[in-house]
Amino acid sequence: MYKIREIFESTIVRVMSLVFIISFVLSGFFFYDFYKVQINKIKGYYWIYQGDIAYKKRDLQKAVNCYEYGIKLHPKHYKAMYNLANIYVAYEDYYLALKNYEKALLVRPDYEVARIDYAIILSETYRTDEAIEQYKKVINNKPKFYKIPFIVDNKKSYNHNRGVAYYNMGIAYRTKSLLAGLNKKASREYLNKASESYEEAVDILKTYNSNYNLGLINQLLKNTQQAGYYYCKAMEIEPMEYEAHFNLAVLLKDMEKYPQAAEEFKKAGLLLDAISDNVKTRYLYDVLSDVNQKIAITNDENYFKKLREEEEKNLSSKYKAGKLVIDTEKKEKDDEFIKSFKNCEGKEFFMGENEQ
Repeated sequence: MYKIREIFESTIVRVMSLVFIISFVLSGFFFYDFYKVQINKIKGYYWIYQGDIAYKKRDLQKAVNCYEYGIKLHPKHYKAMYNLANIYVAYEDYYLALKNYEKALLVRPDYEVARIDYAIILSETYRTDEAIEQYKKVINNKPKFYKIPFIVDNKKSYNHNRGVAYYNMGIAYRTKSLLAGLNKKASREYLNKASESYEEAVDILKTYNSNYNLGLINQLLKNTQQAGYYYCKAMEIEPMEYEAHFNLAVLLKDMEKYPQAAEEFKKAGLLLDAISDNVKTRYLYDVLSDVNQKIAITNDENYFKKLREEEEKNLSSKYKAGKLVIDTEKKEKDDEFIKSFKNCEGKEFFMGENEQ
């Protein structure tokens, strides 16, 4: 009896083993493609990981090789395609950059960061209308929002991406305005669209660049008060950037507000001195000289009185060898000095209806 039982158990084990082997062979035969895809995916992840390491180390050629091989094994890894596109942008190979952005967006159409970068390169290659359409897709996208405290909040990133899309769409419309050339009607139409885009960007991003560019567009549209308003807002955000000071000075000069223009030209000049941009500084001081001559002709006593008061204030600690010295570590502590650059000339006129 014991012998029969032993034979039976041995037979069962053999039969089960045989069934398992046959099942495995059959599954390998019927699901060969599935297994092959999964194995290739694993290999693809490995090479893409190696590409990420090379990318972080700025070993771009190795990163390209790893990403291309990894994508061949794992054709749906959209982040690798996106990184590969960014590398080709660095190489200025815009054809391959666009190709890889497109591949990433085919896999994941709601990949908004890739779509924005894709649109930027379309603009760089003079495909401005296509770029604008891509920005509109980002703006009109309505994703499902989810939030995990301290981990993820896609609504915040969604709003930021919309702001960036509006900002870059403003740049695209401004480019179209320039390309319109002598067609003044079309040029103004595109400038108005650029203004609308920048206004949306300002509401979302509230950055120096969005405010500055909105000021610039309004200056081109001859909307004097709005231009000055946004230059002043830009200065409040980044008081040590010379462009807003310079453009506001030009605006004030065109308004024949010469003393105020001179003050902003001086601020812009000091900031340019700090970064040693001699060509721009020389041009700026030529314009300032012209403005000072106009002030002398008008014999503005208030302006000259203000000059004498400033000279009495000993600001020598801010200068070295005749140039403005900006210590970035102490910048925040020097409230009075920074405040003088935050306060724009003509503020009472530009900001009056809006904030005062």
